[in-house]
Amino acid sequence: MQIDSPERRFDLCDVEVETLRRAAAERDLDFDPGRRSYTAAELSAYGLVRESYNSQELRGMGITSKKVVTSFDPETARARDTLLVDAPFANKIRKWQIPVDICEWRTMITEFPPDSFVEPHVHPANSEEDPGGSLRTILKGSISYAGRVFGPGDWFFIPNGVPYSFRSDLDRDTIVLYSYAFFAPAQGNRFSYPMEIEHYRVGTAAVA
Repeated sequence: MQIDSPERRFDLCDVEVETLRRAAAERDLDFDPGRRSYTAAELSAYGLVRESYNSQELRGMGITSKKVVTSFDPETARARDTLLVDAPFANKIRKWQIPVDICEWRTMITEFPPDSFVEPHVHPANSEEDPGGSLRTILKGSISYAGRVFGPGDWFFIPNGVPYSFRSDLDRDTIVLYSYAFFAPAQGNRFSYPMEIEHYRVGTAAVA
């Protein structure tokens, strides 16, 4: 883990245990199906990264889906520090969840310093029928991806299971609205296990 302190302890829900099982299968690591409590350091050893804050955590911070929230609100300014999520494949970028509880997708703001490079990696598919994926909408700056330059108002969607890499604007900060459908966020999952491409075995753990 990167955001949570190594000693922080998590009591995993059912879908988080399943995420851990899939990560263990991809990496040929031991897995205890009866165990629920792990430290952040132990989860990191399996390759798990924090993708979001679940509904229980958000409610504990006073965040609900019952009121209008805008980019001008004080809770949005606080979210930049209190709702940080992991970004394991790029240095110095800041990614944080907007303070709204949207169940099926988690929506973040990602801030890239000039010339940030997101290393080649892949997010394992949720399932063959519904792989999930990530949607990026450029708000400021630009991203070079797949031979095109995406500027403000442009967007691109990458299904899970498709390897990718990209680079941000060379000369200025880039800000992206990032929505991610990973495995079972509506059921309380906070983690995923993105991998370097050479370590990813297509179609194994996600559907086993």
